[in-house]
Amino acid sequence: MKINARSIKKFLHDEGIDMVGIADAATLICAKPPRPATALMPSARSVIVMAVAHSMGAVRAPHIRLWTRNKMQTSRLLDSAAEKVSRLLERSGYLALPVSADKPVEIHRFDPDTGEKLAYTKVIGHLSLKHAAVSAGMGQIGRSNLLLTERFGPHQRLGGIITEAKLEPDPFRDLRLCIDSCDTCETACPVGALRNGKYSVDPCFNYWTYGFDRLPPRKLREWPGYMRMLMRHLKYRDIIIEYGQTMITDVDFCIECMKACPVGSEWKKIRPAAEKQIGRKKP
Repeated sequence: MKINARSIKKFLHDEGIDMVGIADAATLICAKPPRPATALMPSARSVIVMAVAHSMGAVRAPHIRLWTRNKMQTSRLLDSAAEKVSRLLERSGYLALPVSADKPVEIHRFDPDTGEKLAYTKVIGHLSLKHAAVSAGMGQIGRSNLLLTERFGPHQRLGGIITEAKLEPDPFRDLRLCIDSCDTCETACPVGALRNGKYSVDPCFNYWTYGFDRLPPRKLREWPGYMRMLMRHLKYRDIIIEYGQTMITDVDFCIECMKACPVGSEWKKIRPAAEKQIGRKKP
């Protein structure tokens, strides 16, 4: 097989990948703190970004654990495809590094830039796949801090491959997919992590990971409320067993911003009728 952008994309589409974009490693848009592809592979020339859509039935399922299973399956599909392409590239003489759709991630108690202790532990991907997808013209990062694509809105999982192969990059596109005056994701967020177009990672991560609507206390006066919250959860939940399941199957506790978003042409016909009104411009 001849190694070029067209052949790689066809191979991945044949493997069941829904969307493929290619970005120039040297001009990759990075998250903060920056994690350039060349930090992971100094000789990198291209970043291949893959997207697989979630099942809308799983997104709309009555319990998020059902969506979690679908998320796991999309991650496996992406990781499998990334491994196959990486092996193909290396057999052709190009160094290749698959970037997983899921864990592991970097875990930081101290700011990697300043060395100062962080208020709350941060987890950071080795490469921001959503920023790489924006670089490859696949979508934009919305108010929800999720990647939005024209076809699937926020409903896709991403994987990637960094390689020495010089592949023709897709052009960056200045997409405007977030609907003007739409704040459905902010309204849907149960912990106020999305406000006035800004995203606060700590309350989001805490609720998404543990289902807790309060952050661990930093001041003495915050402890009574936090303990009341814990007691409420302990009354109705077996947190130790749940934590074990979370570690084994990567269960999440929240996708409300994802469910609320009206963007995505593929879902218009099957989205519940009441939700088709969501996101229209306010008078």
